[in-house]
Amino acid sequence: MMNWKAHDLLWLDRSSLIAKDETQGLPYWVTEGNGPVVVRREKMATPKLIAVGVRGANKRQRYAAYASVAAVQSRVTPYDIAKGQAWMEHPDRFTMPVLQALASVAPVLDGNNLPWGITGSLGYELATGDRQIHADSDLDLVIQSPEPLTKPCARDIWQNFGELPCRLDIQIETPTGAIALLEWAGQSQTVLLKSETGPFLVRDPWREGGSL
Repeated sequence: MMNWKAHDLLWLDRSSLIAKDETQGLPYWVTEGNGPVVVRREKMATPKLIAVGVRGANKRQRYAAYASVAAVQSRVTPYDIAKGQAWMEHPDRFTMPVLQALASVAPVLDGNNLPWGITGSLGYELATGDRQIHADSDLDLVIQSPEPLTKPCARDIWQNFGELPCRLDIQIETPTGAIALLEWAGQSQTVLLKSETGPFLVRDPWREGGSL
């Protein structure tokens, strides 16, 4: 069985999507649009369905739905996108702030031997070729960390990024959910964990039952 993860991009026939609100049909832009949907965090009662989000033409067009596992045609993960290094050939790599930031951040993550991936608008664009990024785009990344990443290590990594030309958001993916690298690198003893059952304040994001 495929192990779907948040931020994975799935290609499928959008007309097969199931509306999260059963009293309403799918918006026209969902069914008439193309491109992949993105896996989102939600505890599912059945393994036959996947919680997904659909991107539209702008930020106002974001839609939560469900996809049938049987309808999925292909998948690309954030880590696949990073390994492809398509940003190195991007025509705007020297002028677009989000791409300039990635050029600085990637060597730091690689130097720490961290499995990392690209999410958000840049990840979507690199995976599909559809224009998504702009001058004010954030750089959204994810680090896969099945084993604990110490707070001092997180702090060193963040400090090594230095000054960047755009906002950087890196999520650390743990076995229980995701936390922000910047928050984990801070002084607080608790951090916000994004899990399939909701957000929780936790002391140990690598341990089940670590919530307060």
